[in-house]
Amino acid sequence: MSSVKASVIVAVYNGAKTLTQTIESILSQTYDNFELLLIDDGSTDESRNLIEKYLEDERVKYFKKQNGGVASARNFGIARATGEVIGFCDQDDQWLPQKLEKQIPLFSDPDVGLVYSWVDIDRHGKRECSTPEFEGECFEALLNRNFVSCCTAMVRRTVLNQVNGLDESRELHGVDDRHLWLKVARISKLAVAKTPLAIYFIHGENYSLDNKKMLIADLSCIEKIASIEDLTPREKSLCKNAKYNAYKHYANNFLYRNSPQLSASCFLSAWKVKPWHLESLVAASLLSVMPSNLLIKLKQTKNRVQ
Repeated sequence: MSSVKASVIVAVYNGAKTLTQTIESILSQTYDNFELLLIDDGSTDESRNLIEKYLEDERVKYFKKQNGGVASARNFGIARATGEVIGFCDQDDQWLPQKLEKQIPLFSDPDVGLVYSWVDIDRHGKRECSTPEFEGECFEALLNRNFVSCCTAMVRRTVLNQVNGLDESRELHGVDDRHLWLKVARISKLAVAKTPLAIYFIHGENYSLDNKKMLIADLSCIEKIASIEDLTPREKSLCKNAKYNAYKHYANNFLYRNSPQLSASCFLSAWKVKPWHLESLVAASLLSVMPSNLLIKLKQTKNRVQ
């Protein structure tokens, strides 16, 4: 598989603070048959000046475009990539040296369209490893949980073309990658390298930390998948179940963050999807009239009892 060329796409937007570490982590790969495409999505900081010192490396290609969002930048890169498999890395994440070496051989199975890996999650210097093991037919699993971290994913170019790349709709901001994985999972298998091969950094600017926005985005993602014309009855049923699970997931998130009214709204929406699940209606009814300070006191009491 050493003859397989990989293309690595990094969407850049005002990323000067972290971009050097990202670029150098990719250029330090033990597998050498790859190109790095840096897609400048209308940056106004020093990103261009920072990138220039790497342009002497024949593997590095730089493109400047008008700002259109990360999905637009990734599609721009896909259209200009020459590799047989295409990987993605955000401008504030990093790859570990053996990433390409470990993942590319998994494409030897022609039915595999996407290969991902475990990932180290860095929370302000403290790391934990995410170790999902889903592989093969993964459409249902991906509907219920996005276990593919974007900085670990590599996708076969022919499959990307088959699903028309990323959807650039603004309502998918924050989940455009998950939407892509779902489209890929409908038509191909997934494989996983069961070792951490990238580092995902969590900081105060991560879009995924905003539960209100992520709820809207996740629901939009599921609705878009559910609207695909050739969806089978089983896939439609899976989408309905995913919508229910999304509402329940965010209901619990809001509950954890002491927002009973937001939690109640999610529980009520979950009940509307599956009205025979009366426990969601009961939870919505109780939380809708509960002051947040009472919820905090109840949780404190529970913790003392435990």
